[in-house]
Amino acid sequence: MRSRPIVITEVGTISALGIGFSNVASSLSQPPRKSSVKDFEFHQFSSEVPCYAVRDFDPVEVLGKKGLRNKDNSTKFLLGTFDTGLKSVMESTEEENRPGICIGTAFGSVQSIGDFLSDSIVNGVNNVNPQAFANTVINSPTGNANIRYTSRNLSATISTGFNSGLDALIYACDHIGMGYLDRIAAGGLEEISYYSLLGLERTGILSKSGDLRAFALDSDGVVAGEGCAVFLLETEESAKARGASILGEIAGVGSAFNPDARKGSSGTDAAVHAIKAACDEAGIDPDAIDFIASAASGNRLSDQFEADAITTVFGTKKPVTAYKMFTGECYGASGALNTMCALSDLRNSRISGTGPAYNTIGDIPLVFDTVQKESTYVLVTSFSCDGNCGALVLKNVK
Repeated sequence: MRSRPIVITEVGTISALGIGFSNVASSLSQPPRKSSVKDFEFHQFSSEVPCYAVRDFDPVEVLGKKGLRNKDNSTKFLLGTFDTGLKSVMESTEEENRPGICIGTAFGSVQSIGDFLSDSIVNGVNNVNPQAFANTVINSPTGNANIRYTSRNLSATISTGFNSGLDALIYACDHIGMGYLDRIAAGGLEEISYYSLLGLERTGILSKSGDLRAFALDSDGVVAGEGCAVFLLETEESAKARGASILGEIAGVGSAFNPDARKGSSGTDAAVHAIKAACDEAGIDPDAIDFIASAASGNRLSDQFEADAITTVFGTKKPVTAYKMFTGECYGASGALNTMCALSDLRNSRISGTGPAYNTIGDIPLVFDTVQKESTYVLVTSFSCDGNCGALVLKNVK
């Protein structure tokens, strides 16, 4: 167990679930809200592509007009998440002790990167806006947040594919646990872009039906999403010293990598290791986990090895939910968004159901109808077919 308990005191979010942590519970009680995209500035799809897009977010209304002209969507999402969820604590802290910032993303501002190159091809290199180049750096959103809030203690961007959001939380916990900082704003960020959608389409994992069904025996793929979730993580001592309300505790984390994933290996061993490592750090037996917030997305390969890992550790009696059925597959943001949803369910004594029932891989006990349940521990997973495996144990502190 950790010598310095690490707690969550603030949460900010912008996603298909809406804006603000306080709205997550009600959004999880409603049917998923999907939309679609087709046209981008330089490229278009032949037909509408189903997705879970950010809704109800007006950057000018939230952030003000000044300085937004050269900010891309990823940066606006991150700054908006801070302004609607963590602004007061960032601005009320003296600059030398302001929380560091650590954000996970798989693709970063990939729309800006692709558009910068497309602009130079279509309009000529001499006509490209040089100020747009700053958005092509993967640390650009994080750096802009550091600048806006004068946060000089840490500026880190974690990019480990689909696991980036959870890995950013793990990185921040390790950083705090080693005593480098007492507080870090950490989370995940991703935007829907033409280039990432095209990549997913060409790999064949986008759902042709536009229906994301986690762990489904007949799943036909993922539906893309976008969004951002950021947590203020700090030591328990720090939170109590400033009289902050504690929303939950990150009791343990674990990670592993399966080097043979790209050769077709299932990754089950790595996933099992990550789960057990997180439980070990939390000082609990896996049986103490009350429910599992899975990474399942409708991708048959990764859903299969996660199902194998869950049944290996827990059998088929532990309740499992899949929040991506409300947010979509948000790549690097998914681990953070799943953690946020799990925290909401913990605090509201429930497990959110995913909707109409269907047959699941390995008879995974997916929760289809929302149930009221007092829980102490929830396991959040982030497993990817690229071999990265991460797990996090959230503890209820009500």
